[in-house]
Amino acid sequence: MAIFDKKGMLIIPNPNEKAQITGKRTLVINELYCPQGHSLLSSRANFDGYAGILFKVSGPGKQGFVALSPIIGQSCRIALDVELVSGDLMDFRCPICDTVLPVYAPCSCGGNLIALFLTKECHFNDVLGICNRVDCKNFRLVQSGELITAAMLSQL
Repeated sequence: MAIFDKKGMLIIPNPNEKAQITGKRTLVINELYCPQGHSLLSSRANFDGYAGILFKVSGPGKQGFVALSPIIGQSCRIALDVELVSGDLMDFRCPICDTVLPVYAPCSCGGNLIALFLTKECHFNDVLGICNRVDCKNFRLVQSGELITAAMLSQL
């Protein structure tokens, strides 16, 4: 993608125009931890050959396990032993130690982004935040303190 036009002027993309992506790369989360350092990736759920993100959930009168795709931008999930109702707010726990996963930030839908840590150090500078509202697709990926946006992902 060119940065300057033929006259040497900086090209600033118009956000109202759809970008045409010719090549698409995939960003996969290959490490994810609870606050106690347990891995949240599990081969019990497989998404396109990658281990899924597994955690316990509980909500209004129900509990079970949910596995999410580790592929950023792919909103696939598998519910195990629990029926998920659109709009419900769920509590997230580590499937190994049952530790409550902390809130990273509020979500624009009124739920909370739950912190899943990218390193065993469990620092908020390396975190994947996913919304605890069923069917909300909002997420926030922060790596080395830098917010990784969907626009940045499409340019990989």
